[in-house]
Amino acid sequence: MINVSFEQIQSLIEIQDLFEPVKQSFIDYNSSRLIGIPIHLLHFPNNSDAHIKTAAIDGYPYFSIKVATMFPNNLKQNKSPNNGSIFLFDANTGELKAILDDKGTLTDLRTAAAVGIITNVVASQQSNAVSVIGTGIQAYHQVLALSKLRVITSLVIYGRNKNNAILLKNKLEKKLQNISITIANSVEEAVKTTTIILTTTSSKTPLIKGEWLQKGQHITAVGADDTFKKELDIDCFKKADMVFVDSLDLNSKYGEYSTALKSLPQLKNKTIEFGKAFSDNTYSGDSNKITIAKLVGLGTQDLAAATLVMNKLA
Repeated sequence: MINVSFEQIQSLIEIQDLFEPVKQSFIDYNSSRLIGIPIHLLHFPNNSDAHIKTAAIDGYPYFSIKVATMFPNNLKQNKSPNNGSIFLFDANTGELKAILDDKGTLTDLRTAAAVGIITNVVASQQSNAVSVIGTGIQAYHQVLALSKLRVITSLVIYGRNKNNAILLKNKLEKKLQNISITIANSVEEAVKTTTIILTTTSSKTPLIKGEWLQKGQHITAVGADDTFKKELDIDCFKKADMVFVDSLDLNSKYGEYSTALKSLPQLKNKTIEFGKAFSDNTYSGDSNKITIAKLVGLGTQDLAAATLVMNKLA
């Protein structure tokens, strides 16, 4: 059994390394190879939580259990709010083979990789004006991931804390060239001035209204990954021509899709899972449609990312 340190993982993995493994993990999720991906959520005071995600896929050398935690008050003690580890077990013997002390970084990177690849497939190829709602580490990684897959000509940032929005702007300007980056004064302004919208918040009340959306716009929403969080109102789903989800089963239980589904049972008729979209290769962006991609996060993504780390160590 080996311990893989945070520093090792950082030195081994770049976000673009995860595009193909994460894409394949969604295809595997939709296949007969899937054994299971149970999820457990723990909620604590002060908006803290722990997500426990497992995954087993026939043919993989390992199965995985990931614990990812988010404790916002850690910032007051100059500690990272995000922590976690991935445990890998031998798929043939059940023996513990590795503990990846990634402190949540693989979750950040695999989520951003998923955002990049689904957004690039679903959003109109003419769309290059992007906005990001939220100013945390996910906002940073998601913009970088998308920029490696398509040209972004302009970026609009909105955050409740303007100082954090400025910090994110400065950080991204060091990484991205020839992109105009501005800060919006409201969510509505950010949505109405861009064609691709990325949402990365832990809001418990909807931030984006369907009445703001126009044909040709695409939203990728990742923040609402439990039973309490919501970033999009029901009208967003009502107005969308197509909705893409990482898992129909899990989105029916968690996030704002589950809320919308209770009021709009016909929503399933225009919903497609990522794995099908990737394996069919028949879906491409349409400038005359409104599309939404909704993620709650799958254990298969963690398994794919952790397996990649092990392969790079071999």
